[in-house]
Amino acid sequence: MIFKSIYLKEGFFERTITFSEGVNLIHSVENSCGKTTLLRFMLYALGYNIPNTRKIKFGRCEVELVIECEIVGSISLRRYSDIAIEAIIENRKRTFVLPEQQNDLHKIIFGTGNVDILENLLGAFYVDQEKGWTLLNRGVVIGSIHFKIEELIRGLAGCDCSGLIRKEAQLSSEMSKYKQMFSVAQYRKTLDEEAGELVTDSYEEESDIAVNQFLLRKARLKSELRRIDNTLSDNRRFKRFVADMKLLVQAPDGSTFPVTENNIVGLNDAIDLLIVKRKMVSKEYATVSGVLDRLEKEKDKEYEQLEFYKSASQLEIFDKRIARMPMNPIAIEQEIKRLDKEIKSIRTEINDITRNNNAIVSSISKNVIKYAEELGLGNKETIPASYLFTSNLKELSGAVLHKTAFAFRLAYISVIEDALKIKLPIILDSPSGKEVDQANIKLMMNILKRDFADHQIIIASIFNYDFDNVKNIEIKERLIDVNTL
Repeated sequence: MIFKSIYLKEGFFERTITFSEGVNLIHSVENSCGKTTLLRFMLYALGYNIPNTRKIKFGRCEVELVIECEIVGSISLRRYSDIAIEAIIENRKRTFVLPEQQNDLHKIIFGTGNVDILENLLGAFYVDQEKGWTLLNRGVVIGSIHFKIEELIRGLAGCDCSGLIRKEAQLSSEMSKYKQMFSVAQYRKTLDEEAGELVTDSYEEESDIAVNQFLLRKARLKSELRRIDNTLSDNRRFKRFVADMKLLVQAPDGSTFPVTENNIVGLNDAIDLLIVKRKMVSKEYATVSGVLDRLEKEKDKEYEQLEFYKSASQLEIFDKRIARMPMNPIAIEQEIKRLDKEIKSIRTEINDITRNNNAIVSSISKNVIKYAEELGLGNKETIPASYLFTSNLKELSGAVLHKTAFAFRLAYISVIEDALKIKLPIILDSPSGKEVDQANIKLMMNILKRDFADHQIIIASIFNYDFDNVKNIEIKERLIDVNTL
């Protein structure tokens, strides 16, 4: 994939920037002029959920990006809001709703529908100035976008662990709830040991049961209202979307007439039915809320009467309620142990599928060791294959971590190229870190010149780099600097 050009518009200011297929240097004499903002605009135009920079809100700007892809050729992407992208692909205009259809768009761009690959590609070819130079195999790429090497490997190797992963997530959720129950059970045990101080009240128990029943009913009704509102919103949005497409329908007699919001058959009836349903549920919700208010007021009066006989603190009231809850800490602890054992077993199975007998793992490890050795980080004797999955970053710092992150990224890009037959761009934001001297920078750039000369390289920096035929994109005081007035 190659970035060809980008058009930016903010209010009355605009700018068009073209890129070369080789090395591009986004340069400014001073920091905070817009280099990082330009890189983020490029990713934003690709459909990623990219955080704003301090000076520019992306959602208030118009962005049009032209890219060249190996599979479908030239693609024009226009994004003027956070919720959708208009794409012209093979001379056909298509709209992708974000984030729901992000992977549908990226499937076309990158030539694969594998979700594990698509959701981890950005972490392979983009190195953010804040997070990127400390990211090796898992963590935050930028904003809410994460990278996990295990997912990328499974995707590239064609390993499907989705069933196991769903089961692990379900069991982990159950484990969390049981641990909370165990904490409450332990607390209740201390109350039993104190004995005699807590007095339960049959009226209060009955009142609590009634309140809990109505609370459950209220929650169910609230959920139903939310579901109906979401469905209504989606239907209305779809109706407007279809109307905005300016479609024409041809009748059997050859006449044509436009499709509008009012003549879409069936959709209006469905919306009317939902509105009636919402009124019924809303009425029931109001009734239940009224009963709950009445019960709560009765309980408050009961507590006020009890104050004449005993001054009860919030803690004492809480203790009385906990003391009435039947709990068996031994049974809960046994369930926690069972879940823990099952979760560990599933995780082991996932790890075995991911790491063992996997040619992708061997290829990435081989490339990591190759570049690590060239960067003076070690060799195959000192860097085991399992280092690819390390979670111990405490031993790495400064220039060592910086160069290690660089080696890992290049290894990912090489293997992705072999697997998908695409050449990802290499986007580096501020590669000259504070503790990285020019000798190390030269080693890094030499690898790019030698092994990645046929990839598009985009570097944002206040420094210059020793490349032949560099396209210099100069940013002076402001990224978007041409006034259209």
